[in-house]
Amino acid sequence: MGQALGIPDSGLLLQREPAVIDPNESLDKLLLGKRFRQSFMAFADSCLAGESVHFYDEVHERDKIPVDDSVRRIYMSRHIIEKYIVAGAALEVNVSHRTRQEILMTLDLTHPNLFNKAINELIQLMKTNLAKDYWSSMFFIKFKEEARMRSNDHDLEQLGGWNFSPRLSSVHGVDDPFHQEHFLKGSGRESEESDQQ
Repeated sequence: MGQALGIPDSGLLLQREPAVIDPNESLDKLLLGKRFRQSFMAFADSCLAGESVHFYDEVHERDKIPVDDSVRRIYMSRHIIEKYIVAGAALEVNVSHRTRQEILMTLDLTHPNLFNKAINELIQLMKTNLAKDYWSSMFFIKFKEEARMRSNDHDLEQLGGWNFSPRLSSVHGVDDPFHQEHFLKGSGRESEESDQQ
């Protein structure tokens, strides 16, 4: 839904996630990282409990919409309510009756804190039901490995800087068009051509 509303993929340019994830870090902070959130979501889906993480993800996308863009905020809020909050929804989340009613009865679908209570309740559920198992899952092992690989790639970029390019460094004199141009100028052909004219 975020893409349909033109929500940018990231609020920051070149946002970098830490290479090492600390399981002692609070889950709500870890979920702010897109790659971690996607890994955790895949794990939750495999446990048939992904609706909480999907809800978190969509609320996160909604929060990227500027507060003064009321039309898109309303559409996104309605989408989230229909998909996760309404009783019997396809991905109905497990929130308290009171929180559900507050969301359903609100008159301001653009309010920045509309889903905050639901998010807080769901983070507690995710901590209790999913987080401990995630740290020992193949999803976390794969995530750690990918983070390590990205870190190594970044380190190589920093080490090599802009001068390193395997493609350009393999160009030899005969393949280099600039080298050929200089070769032609120094070969005496110019003087032969000027003599012929």
